[in-house]
Amino acid sequence: MVQKAANQIDASQWTLFDKIMYGGLGYGSFCLPSDFFKVIIAIIFPPLGELINVIEDTVSSSFPYFTWDTLVMLCSYNAITHLIYSLILTTLFYIPGLVYTLTNIVNKERRVSYDTSTYIYANPKITQPSDGTNLNDVANAAKTAGSNIQSAGETIGSGLESATDAIGGLF
Repeated sequence: MVQKAANQIDASQWTLFDKIMYGGLGYGSFCLPSDFFKVIIAIIFPPLGELINVIEDTVSSSFPYFTWDTLVMLCSYNAITHLIYSLILTTLFYIPGLVYTLTNIVNKERRVSYDTSTYIYANPKITQPSDGTNLNDVANAAKTAGSNIQSAGETIGSGLESATDAIGGLF
């Protein structure tokens, strides 16, 4: 009977519910998301989840686990502000801190930093284009276009104000 159940599990005939209810999680493959334990820790205490999220890339897999790079990363302005925001929001009835921390965990997977001032949210496997275009130049052009659109909007807004003043003077 046990061999028959093992064969059914290996053939993927059992659902996850069947494996949990009747045993069988040790058979076959069972995948967890890479951020599963970070999310569980963040649900238990959001600032601790934020701490793990901040220092995750600098923790070593061999002893000593925490190196000088870990301490430098932990003492950086960005890390301290994330931890303080998470702690303050958690003290405001837990849910805001949880939402903030889970958002940071999810966004860390999508954030690609090309320099310290520009963050581009994109596919983490993005590379420099082969035609010689620099992605920082593209980001700066987008910033310039955004400021041009903002100044055009301000011009239109001032034009609308003068038009409403003119119409108001007619009545």
